[in-house]
Amino acid sequence: MQGRLQGGIMQREMKTMIRIKETKNCDTRTLKKGQRLDGKKVEEDTRRHIEAVEACGEFLADRIKSQFGEHDHTKLGEHLPAFVEALSTGFKGKEFKGQDWWKVHLTERHHLNDEVPEDVNLIDVLEMVCDCVVAGMARTGKAEEVTLPDEVLKKAFANTAKLIESQIEVEKPDGEKERVLSDMFKVKD
Repeated sequence: MQGRLQGGIMQREMKTMIRIKETKNCDTRTLKKGQRLDGKKVEEDTRRHIEAVEACGEFLADRIKSQFGEHDHTKLGEHLPAFVEALSTGFKGKEFKGQDWWKVHLTERHHLNDEVPEDVNLIDVLEMVCDCVVAGMARTGKAEEVTLPDEVLKKAFANTAKLIESQIEVEKPDGEKERVLSDMFKVKD
């Protein structure tokens, strides 16, 4: 594991690029009909594909950990007095959300039923789900139903695919590197 020691715990470096190797021997999209295959090459490319998916998972895990680590930062530090004041009003719903502090709080990406960032992604969706479930369980002992419009989920799905794709660098067998952005993950209605 690459990383640095922080507080006695090894911290993993955040993955910024997903480096994968070309694998044209294990997918029907790249093989010609009737093409004879070498089992060793198929196994090698399949293992490379598995490693690529793992690298993608590490990239997303790093992004999740980073974003979740900043969760509700607009309730602490310089924002704490305004948050306490907003809570102290006794306002609920629209009245609470009309407070100046709420506008600052909406700069956090996970309030998807109030404001949806243009580049919303599944990390934002996961943060919202976690937020709602743990808030309900910790405060009332039960989780409330978490809902989100289908359009937001479709947009988050498409944007997550774009985010991943934008971070991939494909290494060809000759060592050449290639970055290609495609229309592969268009959302179907």
